[in-house]
Amino acid sequence: MSLIRPRREASIRLGRSPSRHAVPPAPPSPPAGPPSQTQSSPAVQPSPAVQSSPAVQSSPAVQSSFAAQPSPPAGRRRSRRLIGVLGSALAVSSLLLVTACAGSGTNNGVTIVDAGDGDNDGLHGTVPAQRLAKPALNLTDTEGRPFDLRERTKGKITLLFFGYTHCPDVCPTTMADISSALTEVKPDVRQQIAVVFVTSDPDRDTGPVLSRWLRQFDATFIGVRGTFDRIRTEAEALGVPLEKPEVQADGSVLVTHGSQVIAFSRDDRIRALYLAGTGVQAYIDDLPKLTAERSGPEAR
Repeated sequence: MSLIRPRREASIRLGRSPSRHAVPPAPPSPPAGPPSQTQSSPAVQPSPAVQSSPAVQSSPAVQSSFAAQPSPPAGRRRSRRLIGVLGSALAVSSLLLVTACAGSGTNNGVTIVDAGDGDNDGLHGTVPAQRLAKPALNLTDTEGRPFDLRERTKGKITLLFFGYTHCPDVCPTTMADISSALTEVKPDVRQQIAVVFVTSDPDRDTGPVLSRWLRQFDATFIGVRGTFDRIRTEAEALGVPLEKPEVQADGSVLVTHGSQVIAFSRDDRIRALYLAGTGVQAYIDDLPKLTAERSGPEAR
């Protein structure tokens, strides 16, 4: 059943104790013998290539949902995601997702609001009622150079995502799905698309760590970082919630971040939002449509 209900407000009770992922500390070294199995999500295996703090390891080649089995029902997934209304102009015009990793907590019921008219312009993504402008960001790339999002992606369809390299599920699977879709579209479509990944965990996601992690998916993906406060300011201006990573008593790290992919059209305004779980085929269908537009829906 779709969660989007045009022209009306729908309340959904998510329960009092939503499950959250644990990014656990590293276990003690096992005795000699076969290596023990990790407890990462099924599609993500720990990678020796991307090292973080001793408590956390990142993921290697991540399977896209394009070739994987269909996702299990929400009740069977190892994580649940909180779809909520955020205090921004974008929040009242579309569905946004929040992913929390590690720890536990409580949550009251949340309200989903869709202020659109149900017409997504033939796109799989959600078209917001208000098309916010693409920010400059003014952060740094993985080489430490100043990064201006508008300047570096000028004239391209831009897919922007806030996440982190130690994420056990939504971040690597989203990047893998986009990467898979880009291999399926025509080369002239691929050349018109820029993918930008902004870390929500800049202390652990150094330039080299972020660069190596992104190269697992596509060498052209752009990694961006900066101070957490600066990143959060830029994210929240777009309606993407971020909370400062917190080290728990057991050494795990709690990271909460929005998990939507924001697609900007050539006119540097938001064109569509793609929630976590958007399949590869949806991107394959939509990317040619987005690149075919001269500057946005009004210019079709």
